[in-house]
Amino acid sequence: MVSALGARSTALEALRGTDLTGKVAIVTGGNSGIGVETVRALAHAGAKVLLTSRSVQAGQKVAEEIAQSGVQGTVEVHQLDLADQASVHVFTNSVKASKTRLDILILNAGVMMCPKSTTKDGFEMQLGTNVHGHLALVQDLLPTLQAQAHPVRIVVVSSRAHTFPKRWFGGGIELSDLHWQHRPYNSWGAYGQSKLGNVLMAKELARRYAGTNIKAFSLHPGSIQTGLQKHSPFASFYSLLPKRITGSKTVAEGAATSIYAAVSPDLEQHSGAYLSNCAIETPSAAAEDAALAVKFYDQVSAEIKAGKPLPALA
Repeated sequence: MVSALGARSTALEALRGTDLTGKVAIVTGGNSGIGVETVRALAHAGAKVLLTSRSVQAGQKVAEEIAQSGVQGTVEVHQLDLADQASVHVFTNSVKASKTRLDILILNAGVMMCPKSTTKDGFEMQLGTNVHGHLALVQDLLPTLQAQAHPVRIVVVSSRAHTFPKRWFGGGIELSDLHWQHRPYNSWGAYGQSKLGNVLMAKELARRYAGTNIKAFSLHPGSIQTGLQKHSPFASFYSLLPKRITGSKTVAEGAATSIYAAVSPDLEQHSGAYLSNCAIETPSAAAEDAALAVKFYDQVSAEIKAGKPLPALA
């Protein structure tokens, strides 16, 4: 009997013998943190993985290490800066030109609680990277995904930070000021807004493409100490505490839910679900707000098209 997956399952365990030979996956931010383990697991199962990284050199180092470990699949490195819409379009154009099939998109890359700054297109850095960059990538590739006869899964790595309350953290979606141009900047709130945006993005993609070959999921990977926390004032203290207190995961455990979302047949009828610990979990009330999901998706889409922040849509 196969044991149930849970909080301590690893990415390789989440595969459960899945054979991905002949399939192609994109993993953004595959050069660090749980991205590395996500790429490793997919390649282990035989997939061709397009690893994206801001630094090709960093990505190549990971690809070489994974290749030397004897995986069945292959890893191909591509430069991608999600904080630059031009870079997103260069990447997606190269993918479309290659006429490669696409089976899995794991939108893993992100920034966390960074000081106030903007992307090259003027979007608040956390929202612009975590949401605008990823949605632009998906929208560029949607015609290709829809034209394929086989199933496609879009997996969006969010966080439990999507539940940050507005009262304490400045969390939630502020449609009238997505980019913190008219309110005091709060790095925690901006991160929470971007992660809530990730959940809403996945839910709206699932709604818009219901009944097609495209399914979308979002997830909380768990608490993992990686370079993502470099801007957190509590990172050093947190890293000293034992795992039994913090509940933190290893990187291999942190990547498990991404792999589960990408391959599990149990999710076939649950497009739009939010996942945690390799299982469906109920997200915050705001993340379940269908009207908010539509407004947010439309607002971000309009800004992507304009290439700049815009006043809130009516």
